Amino acid sequence: MSASPYRERLLPGWWVWLVGLGLVTMVAVAYGAALGATVGWLVALGGVVVGGALIWSSAPVVGVTTEGVRAAGALLPHEAVGGFRVVGPDEIAALCGSHADARIFAVLRPSSAPGGLLIDVDDDDDPHPAWLLTSRHPERLAAVLTATMDHPDRTRLEE
Repeated sequence: MSASPYRERLLPGWWVWLVGLGLVTMVAVAYGAALGATVGWLVALGGVVVGGALIWSSAPVVGVTTEGVRAAGALLPHEAVGGFRVVGPDEIAALCGSHADARIFAVLRPSSAPGGLLIDVDDDDDPHPAWLLTSRHPERLAAVLTATMDHPDRTRLEE
């Protein structure tokens, strides 16, 4: 895997971590009341470790490498990027609504990041006409993508 000029893991917002901690606490208190404080603390520790690992490992990674755009394990080579633009929450909702193109490859985590990037795919063999990615820093993602593009004819789409 090549060096990454931009990479971000789309971890959920603080409230998801808080809800998870609350659930682990309830289970730990129940086991602690039934089987003793030591068991309760062990359940709490195990729940926090397992829950944190599950949240971390299930969070997709979005980034730009020298090879292209990576999102959730998929790669869109720079040659296939037809154009791109930053999109806000309202446009993301419209692109995912009932009249949206179901072929769009989407990596969406609205609890992590409300904005994102819409990338047109310029590859006749690709079944996806576009990629829609959420990002905490969509402007930075667009700037890095612009800087790493190896084809000067591929530019940012008009907003």
